[in-house]
Amino acid sequence: MKSIKSILSLLVLSIAFVTISCDNEPIDPAIDISSSSSITGTYYMTAFNSSIPTDLNGDGSASTNQMNETNCFNGSFITLNSNNTFVADSKGIDINTNGTTSTIECFDEGNFTGTWALSGNQLSITYIDGGVEYTDVATLSGNTIVSTVQNGEVVGTTSGGEPIYLTSNLQIVFTK
Repeated sequence: MKSIKSILSLLVLSIAFVTISCDNEPIDPAIDISSSSSITGTYYMTAFNSSIPTDLNGDGSASTNQMNETNCFNGSFITLNSNNTFVADSKGIDINTNGTTSTIECFDEGNFTGTWALSGNQLSITYIDGGVEYTDVATLSGNTIVSTVQNGEVVGTTSGGEPIYLTSNLQIVFTK
């Protein structure tokens, strides 16, 4: 099973964009790509939605927005620079197993960088993780970037409170 660290890194990276497109692909008139200044800037994570509700904070109220359940994603960002490079952080939540005990813990792996490109409303990011190059695509709409992952992973808990990885569709939202 993939580590939640890898999946979160891919999701965050899905927001720093490099896309391959046809020269005759229509441009979305709602997005001004004549100047990258309209999309450059810092976007902060405002939602990390999963198709499966979790109750990570143990308050008895499960939520599909993981940001309501943990502060591990607080302050997560991606900055799109005018030279088509980006900087993003790699924060998230993981399960730490120590012998017979498993606990849910936040992680912060620092910042990573790459390049981005915009084609219509498709924002692509390219980055290297573990020596492998990845290109992820997200959707730009106004001041919002949305990355969608089918069959991703989130950390949840069993009915007994034990941490477990759950397969879930994910939607991560960053807002400028």
